[in-house]
Amino acid sequence: MEDDANQSPSNMVPVALAVLGIVLGGAGLYFGLTANQRLNPIDESVSAGATSSAKIEKVINGFQTQVAELAAQISEQSKTVNRLRIYSSQGEQAVKKLAGELNTNRAQIVKTAEMLNEFAAVGFRAVPAQQEASAASNDTGSPAAIAAPRAASTYVIVSGDNFGKIAGKFGVAVQAILDANPDADPRRLAIGQAIQIPAK
Repeated sequence: MEDDANQSPSNMVPVALAVLGIVLGGAGLYFGLTANQRLNPIDESVSAGATSSAKIEKVINGFQTQVAELAAQISEQSKTVNRLRIYSSQGEQAVKKLAGELNTNRAQIVKTAEMLNEFAAVGFRAVPAQQEASAASNDTGSPAAIAAPRAASTYVIVSGDNFGKIAGKFGVAVQAILDANPDADPRRLAIGQAIQIPAK
């Protein structure tokens, strides 16, 4: 009896340890399952956060691409504006130059018209005078009635001269002066230029 009583407590220790092990194992299993259940939503949240981060990064990359494209478009438009500004400036200069040339041409046309009027007026007056001289010589038949022919001479242009005035001075037709000076331009007579005055 005493032997059974002495062996009993020593046999109980392994049993107690086994029971304790089972209890601790069950507790560990419980806590493990509970922790797993708690970690699953966290993992899902982390995964969702990572997915959201990826989406946000993708959106940001898209914005950056759009910003780069807009910057390129703005740069191209700035170049176009600069080109248009240059073309506008060149066009304005060309218009001013053309306006100046038109004014010069208009003044030249007015001057030429005035000279032509003078040529026409002098020419029309000179021809009847020559005809009157011819008529007078035919009527009288006298050599004394005919003016002595004047020899051709050289005349030097002075300020304000034109072929009309010169023709009036010498009593010859403008056309005669033009014929005697084929190389002279009646629109561009220079002071000091020598021209030939034909004989009457």
